Amino acid sequence: MLSEQRHQEIINILARDGSVKTTTLCKKLSASRETVRRDLEHLETNGRLKRIHGGAMRVETQHEDSGDYVSFEKRKSEHSAYKEEVALEAAQHISEGQVIALDSGTTALELARVIKNRFHSLTVISNSLMIANELADAKGITLILTGGVYNREENAFLSDMATLILSKVNIDVLFLTTCGISAERGITYQRVDDLIIQNKLVEASDKTIVITDSSKLGKNSLVRMSGIEEVSMIITDSHADPEQIERLEQAGVEVVVAKERTE
Repeated sequence: MLSEQRHQEIINILARDGSVKTTTLCKKLSASRETVRRDLEHLETNGRLKRIHGGAMRVETQHEDSGDYVSFEKRKSEHSAYKEEVALEAAQHISEGQVIALDSGTTALELARVIKNRFHSLTVISNSLMIANELADAKGITLILTGGVYNREENAFLSDMATLILSKVNIDVLFLTTCGISAERGITYQRVDDLIIQNKLVEASDKTIVITDSSKLGKNSLVRMSGIEEVSMIITDSHADPEQIERLEQAGVEVVVAKERTE
């Protein structure tokens, strides 16, 4: 394959998935690590991507940087391999018999897929219709939906009506997704709508674990939910920037880095 063809294929993969591992590129392009490394260096020099530890990620466009809303469907396909790493690690922090909460984020949906056939006695509370559909037929899982006003863009129940049940339940662990998290600004989201139920979930939970792919670390989205002190732990993927991890740990938060999956 010519270098121009490899470059275009890499750009196509990043446009679709948001990020990609070097090992994946070696297989897809039938190229050596050294060849892929040179390709990534060339594309980064030309502003087409950003290299990260073990791979590359799509360069954020002006639209993404502006704080404009990005739909659930689009977010669902971004950084999917890293979200899977995070979900697999997060499942290790769940025990039989617990009551857990999953919000309506895309990484929470990935966690629902992981736990579906893994536990025999688990209660899951969520405001996500996608998660409800995923777990509806799962044996051993008691599913509780918040109800509320359905938001088609988010495939979830939002508004203050969705919070009414949360004053009547005790949650052991909340797995909270986010649009951005930093030591300086804490947990942030794209829209004010997200904050209503997220805050109530935190209040109802004994422990809050943020599950996020590494692209969100050190990023600040439009609306601030809370400071970093609300978080007991952050679980992120194997390509997280060590500098961002250090900043979060210095702020007093335990950061767990998921193991890299081999293709």
